[in-house]
Amino acid sequence: MYKYVLSEVSKALKTRATYFYIAGMVLLSIMANLSMIAFRMIYGIVDGSFGYNLIIFAEGCFIIPYFSTIFIADIVFGPEYPNPHIKTKITNGLSRTKIYLGKFVAQILLAACFVIVAVVLFIGITYLFMASDGTIDEWTIEDFCQKVLFSIPLWVAGLAFGNMYLFIFRRKLYAYIAFFVTVVAVPRLIMLFGAQPFEWTPFVLLRQYVLLTPRFSELQYLFTQNEYLVVALSAVYTVIALFIGWKIFRDNTRK
Repeated sequence: MYKYVLSEVSKALKTRATYFYIAGMVLLSIMANLSMIAFRMIYGIVDGSFGYNLIIFAEGCFIIPYFSTIFIADIVFGPEYPNPHIKTKITNGLSRTKIYLGKFVAQILLAACFVIVAVVLFIGITYLFMASDGTIDEWTIEDFCQKVLFSIPLWVAGLAFGNMYLFIFRRKLYAYIAFFVTVVAVPRLIMLFGAQPFEWTPFVLLRQYVLLTPRFSELQYLFTQNEYLVVALSAVYTVIALFIGWKIFRDNTRK
């Protein structure tokens, strides 16, 4: 199976979508720094406009990669619905379960590559733009990397959702719609009715103990971090998504 996984990762790394994804990282990093420079030009160098502030602000944007996990899953998924009956040197003898889990493992490895590239690019570009103020020190970088590690379980859950929907739906448009309803629309509704002025008890509880989306806002500040809840919720949703997608894929390909 490891040959199948490595083959999937190798193919994914060579796709145009991967290059576009990395180019997007570079563009966002440059735009963030240019925005800070523009702020300085208008208001001067004041509190909140230093290099380390930009890195701290970036910690509040980790939800953006979460929303993009469907694209990462799609890069690995490839152009067609996986057929367990295909006989090649790589897929020969692989069961439906191995094909399904192989795709997911490949997605995690590709995402890990993206995480490493994103951290290096963002820190490097920010240092080039902002190093002159002397605020980007070892502690700032270490804290940022720690927050990235806290976010990984949540991103893995996002990949599990993406993988699940891509296997469930033979049309990718439906997979994307289902994904964004699950990770964006439904959580936003729950967060709306769980906050003021509504604060309906069931939605308050769902927001506090069930939703993954609000967890990203907690990662930025030490006093709100609950690593155990983040890991537990991420693990539960990952297992549920993997099971549902695997079962439907298995049942569909038996027909």
